Amino acid sequence: MGNAFENLIYFIPDFILIFGIILLIFVNLQVGSKLSPKWYMVLMSLVLFSALLGFLPFAGDFLKLSGLSHIFANHISFTPFEDYNIGFFNDAIRIKPLGVLFKFLIISSGFLCVILSYPFVKRLNQKISNFTILFLLGVFGSSMVVLANDFLSLFIACEILSACIFFLIAIFDDKKEKTALEGAVKFLILNEFASVFYLIGISYIYLNLGTINFSDINTMALNKILPSSPLLNVAEILTFLALTFKIGAYPFYIWVMDAFKASNYAVGLFISTTAQFAAAFALTEAAFVLGYFGSILSFALVLSSVLTLLLGALFIFRTVEKEGEIKDFLAASSILNMGYVFLGIAFLTKNSITASVFCLIIYMISNFALWAAFMLVVRNLRKTPVESPYGGIIKPGEDISSIKGMAYISPFFVSLITICIISLAGFPITAGFVSRFYLFSEILRSGVWAVYPLIFAAAAGVIAVYSYFKMISYMFMKPKRLKIYKKKLLFNRLNVYTFILSAAAVFLCVLFFFGAPFLRMLEKIV
Repeated sequence: MGNAFENLIYFIPDFILIFGIILLIFVNLQVGSKLSPKWYMVLMSLVLFSALLGFLPFAGDFLKLSGLSHIFANHISFTPFEDYNIGFFNDAIRIKPLGVLFKFLIISSGFLCVILSYPFVKRLNQKISNFTILFLLGVFGSSMVVLANDFLSLFIACEILSACIFFLIAIFDDKKEKTALEGAVKFLILNEFASVFYLIGISYIYLNLGTINFSDINTMALNKILPSSPLLNVAEILTFLALTFKIGAYPFYIWVMDAFKASNYAVGLFISTTAQFAAAFALTEAAFVLGYFGSILSFALVLSSVLTLLLGALFIFRTVEKEGEIKDFLAASSILNMGYVFLGIAFLTKNSITASVFCLIIYMISNFALWAAFMLVVRNLRKTPVESPYGGIIKPGEDISSIKGMAYISPFFVSLITICIISLAGFPITAGFVSRFYLFSEILRSGVWAVYPLIFAAAAGVIAVYSYFKMISYMFMKPKRLKIYKKKLLFNRLNVYTFILSAAAVFLCVLFFFGAPFLRMLEKIV
């Protein structure tokens, strides 16, 4: 790893994303609306797939960290990930193993979003070029979050991502209803409030420490020269809570329900996967840096995470009971599960943060599966009569009542959805149980007082379990009529939606029995 040229291997995915953005801008200027939406989406898919190929040099190292490298006789190591940690541009950005893993997850989720989204974005027509450029720029901003090594770089990366989310929501605005624009404006206003708190927080951190660089603060902590003052503690809490906006945690959780409802399914999927991967990494980095400042910060964060869990559970309960919109259910589920991730981070210990990262990855597998399943339901019902199987009229594919009786139409499809839902509920035979058990175990190691937030987390879990199982029961209700779906059912055929749903269900079951290597890898790189 002796020279700068060798270090460029870590930036190959970023260079490909930049090239892709420039390429799409050039195509838009030269061709514009002459190119069909399909080809714009194909170009974006190729860019993201090429960026994923840039991670091949790291595959051997992650296998080595997981203890599985002995399976391959000719193991080639390009990067000594056990101790590799190098900064660039005055240490404003830094390459770390955990960052490389998150960048891979971010670009992978972006690629999956693209291949799931075409049926929902083709109606944009001339605007499709703007959508693809904004989408790639959002993925690039997310990847920049994992490279940031100071609070200013992190702020810039988060703002790039937030600006892209705002325009992605607004681009689907309907001239009649204006719901997308309204949701985008609400998101923008709350984002600016969070940004103000963040800038105030890091200003006071710089005033007290003389630096906002993560490595410098870590060095000061190791040398035990960190100052202590009430004002600094307030600044740390403001900074961390401002970052909770990105994952939709308390107190900045309100935008999630509004933004998801206003968003196109393609944008909602991007926010709940790619953007939240970046947000979770930002919280993780902040926890490692600000975790040196004592129990006041941890108490504030634990309180915020517990309130996030309870609110998320209550939102799920209300949505399922009222048979609300599918997007509301997905938004509430996002708040709840990111609350579990936030809870582990809030305890500010290496083991609890490792458990949170594992919990996040397992949740994202289930989340992708649910989005794929519901997007397929929407595709089916939008092309068929909207007569409810229980009488009356339903909004085509948009509310929970649209899944009633589905078990009598496609049992295999429903069985896959059921596996993913019980994983979200944290039941055995799925990786959701393993992640939840590992998270609670590591939190309990923090001390006896950790029992109290776990009691509230368990209460939120009970409410969520009831709601999740009621969702499952809806699919097994016998309807009066079964002709609400078209005859050639998409969920009885192999397509990208059923493939992702099937792969997720298999992964969730396999990781329940064979999740140890993955956990071993996370414990070494977090």
